[in-house]
Amino acid sequence: MMTQNGYPRAVMLAAIAGSLSLGGCSTNAPGEPSEEQRAEFLSQSQAVTERFQSELQTTLATAIGEVGAVGAIGVCQSAAPAIAQALSEESGLAVSRIARRNRNANGGLPSELEPLYAQLEAAPMDNGAPRKVHGSVEDRMVYLQAIPMKEQPCSACHGTNIAPAISDAITEAYPADLATGFAPGELRGAFLVQERTQP
Repeated sequence: MMTQNGYPRAVMLAAIAGSLSLGGCSTNAPGEPSEEQRAEFLSQSQAVTERFQSELQTTLATAIGEVGAVGAIGVCQSAAPAIAQALSEESGLAVSRIARRNRNANGGLPSELEPLYAQLEAAPMDNGAPRKVHGSVEDRMVYLQAIPMKEQPCSACHGTNIAPAISDAITEAYPADLATGFAPGELRGAFLVQERTQP
């Protein structure tokens, strides 16, 4: 059967179907990131988190060696935010650490990240490595990587048997501290990388 413009109906139907199929594969919902954008974000987030973790661990290890655990508390208090800020400026992303039981008053768990954080709490490790989760929250891509409690050196300041001198120093630096009493392997917090919100 021919259509009004002279093309066989079967040819027209096939062309329409092909057009709809291609459109469905290449079009994202308004504001939704493409697969390429997601992959780039995850790759960048993992690299930024690795640097954050490495630089902070090196800084703390050096401080503990030079001034002991008590002195290292002050170093951590200033170094962690400084590293996060530098990586944020360099990457164009918002880089930080968060925790349900936070030490830094600015590092609490935002309510919109509760579902992703709960996944890390349920299983902080994945095949021997800190677990990673990601998703879209309030129109921005977010990435979280677990910070499992390590026996050493973390237990000195975050464990269940903290020396009195260290406990006093923590209280002085962080009067509202919630980040003690962790057992090895328990989720202590998470690295957070997210797209910057538009002004």
